[in-house]
Amino acid sequence: MKVAFLIKGDPFSWKAHEALRQAIAVGMNHELSLILLRDGVYTLTDWNQEELGINSFEKFVETFEMVNVEVIVEDASLQERGLKEKDFITQVRLASAEDIEGIINSSEAVFVW
Repeated sequence: MKVAFLIKGDPFSWKAHEALRQAIAVGMNHELSLILLRDGVYTLTDWNQEELGINSFEKFVETFEMVNVEVIVEDASLQERGLKEKDFITQVRLASAEDIEGIINSSEAVFVW
């Protein structure tokens, strides 16, 4: 089963943490595309969550490599925020809005965070 998780909000709320936690659970048994767009592109960049009292996302990223989770970043959102591929703490695939639309349309379930 193909599943898409979209994180479009800022990473400073409980939503990003919960989305990553659930992504691991879903990725254990399904093909999961974790799509970061809008302010969601900041979620897996190299920033210090602990300074804001937020648990680090690094443990989630380590687990992504063991389960079936692919991290996809919308290229336009990345460019609008002045970020580069090297700013991420994990391997990401850049994709256009059209490519992301195709991923969403081919997914059997879509969750928006």
